[in-house]
Amino acid sequence: MKKYKVLSLAMVLSLLLVIPSIYASAEERSIYVGDLIRLKVQSEELTMDEIKEKFKDFEIVDVSDNSDGYLLTLRSFETGEKTVQLGDTEIKIVVKSTLDEIERSEVYEGDLNPQDTGFYFQWKYVFFSLVVIFLVSVGINLWLYLKKRKASSLSPYQHFMKEISDLSIDQDDYLVSLTACFKRYLESTYSFIIRGKTSTEIIYEISHIPGLNEKIPEIKSWLNETDYYKFSANTAQVAKKMQLVGTLQELVTRIDETKEGVVR
Repeated sequence: MKKYKVLSLAMVLSLLLVIPSIYASAEERSIYVGDLIRLKVQSEELTMDEIKEKFKDFEIVDVSDNSDGYLLTLRSFETGEKTVQLGDTEIKIVVKSTLDEIERSEVYEGDLNPQDTGFYFQWKYVFFSLVVIFLVSVGINLWLYLKKRKASSLSPYQHFMKEISDLSIDQDDYLVSLTACFKRYLESTYSFIIRGKTSTEIIYEISHIPGLNEKIPEIKSWLNETDYYKFSANTAQVAKKMQLVGTLQELVTRIDETKEGVVR
C-alpha cells in the first residue's frame, strides 16, 4: 500500500453537501439520493485518475485541482452504505431515500381501476382552423367576384365567342352545348327567353324580332342540321362539327353587325 503524507492524522477530509452541508469532522447529517457531496482530499501523492478510481461507485459531477489536493463534487442515486478506503482512513457514506423518512402507520391500497384521460381543448387549433377557413372563403369570394365582374364587362358577342372557344370539340354533347351558347347569345342580345324551346318554337319567337327576319332561313337551316345529329343515331364527325361551329360563328358575327349597324 502506498504511503501518503498526511495532514491532521492521515489526511483531512471534508464532506460538503449543497443542502445540507456535512463536515466529516463535525456533526453527522443525512445524505439523500441525488444530494451533491463536496469532498476535499489533501494529498500530494494521489493523482486525479487514482482519486476517480477510489470514488468510482459515485457519479463524479466535478473534480478540480487544489493547492494541496483535489476538490470533488459527487452524488449517488443508489441507497445504501458506501465505503472508500484512502490510505489508513476509511470513509463511510450512507445514502438514504426520502421515502425511508416517511412514517407509515397504515397500509396504502392502490386503485387498480384505470382513470379516464381528462379532456383538454386545444383552442389554438380552433383559432388557426378558423383563420384558414376565413382566408379560403375570402379567396373564393374574391375570385368569384372578379370572374363575375370580368364576365359582365364582356358584350354578348364577346361572351358567346369566349364560351364556344372553351368547348372541347371531342366532347359527346358538343352540339348541344354549342346550341345552348347560341340561345344565350340571342337571349342576352334581344332580351327574351328561348331556353328549353324546340327549334320550331325558336324560329317562331325570333320571327317577331326586327332585324332577325332576314336571318331566319340561315338560323333555321343551322338548327335543323344540328337537330339531325343530336336526335338521331348518326354521330357528327370532327370535320362536321368544325363546319357547324364555323357557320355559327359567321352567322352570329353578321347578326351582331346588323344589331350594331356595322357594315363591313
